[in-house]
Amino acid sequence: MDSDRFRFLYRQGEGTINRTEFWQASCPPVAVAAALMLSLFLIAPSKSNDLSLAGGIRVTAAFAYLMFCLFALFLCVISQYFVSAKRFADRGKPPALAGLAPFANFLASNAHWYLPVWAAQVLDAVAAVIAVWTIVELGFMAGKPRPSLGRP
Repeated sequence: MDSDRFRFLYRQGEGTINRTEFWQASCPPVAVAAALMLSLFLIAPSKSNDLSLAGGIRVTAAFAYLMFCLFALFLCVISQYFVSAKRFADRGKPPALAGLAPFANFLASNAHWYLPVWAAQVLDAVAAVIAVWTIVELGFMAGKPRPSLGRP
């Protein structure tokens, strides 16, 4: 992939892409995000730790890696947003809908810190429904027909 194509797919919200391009362009950011999430689950501690008692290079390295992962995940979400915005435009819908799934997942994940369990589970369900709708809408539905520019 050349730099112009990369810029178009992952750094610009303008333009349209079809279903096939959507799947092809979605694979890299989703694969990187999945690998990062798996690595975070593998290094996550099994119990709560008091950071004032634990010290040394291991804790520092773990937190540095966590910050790297969060930054990389943020870039993956941004890349996927631009791919999804192009596909929503191809479907004849507002490209801003591309931000709905990431925002819903952000709210749902943060709800576990601040809300009762039942409320967090409701937001988890809403986020899952939005994510499934987005995947079906962008990955399986046909693009909106475009008017022909030639003779009638």
